[in-house]
Amino acid sequence: MPVPSYFTADDVTANIAVGFDLESYINEADAEVQDVAERLGIRDQDTSIETNPLHYKIKRYGVAYILMRLCQDKAGSNNSDISDNEKYLNLYTMYKREVESLRPQLSYEMFTGQINELRDRATNSGQLYRG
Repeated sequence: MPVPSYFTADDVTANIAVGFDLESYINEADAEVQDVAERLGIRDQDTSIETNPLHYKIKRYGVAYILMRLCQDKAGSNNSDISDNEKYLNLYTMYKREVESLRPQLSYEMFTGQINELRDRATNSGQLYRG
């Protein structure tokens, strides 16, 4: 079964991506989002990913993933001078941190569109007691 497309080149607005063909990175990000959803049990229960709209954190995660992979490839290319490699390596590190930060925040509810209230978005909330 083909992986649905969750992202387009228009979603990637970072200047670093201008002039690059992003299709393979978009396809990879689509597969990554699909994998995260499956790990959260979405495909196991005949539940689909809500795309209208796609939750903003899932969108941020995918775009950061696209940019991370682009920078990873460009940092290792032999046809760039040292300053370009350093630029891409620094950006790769930044986007990798964003991906790593966002990944644990993604939830079943975000993928399925079942978030109705702000408190539904809390992942590690505790109760406050007043004495």
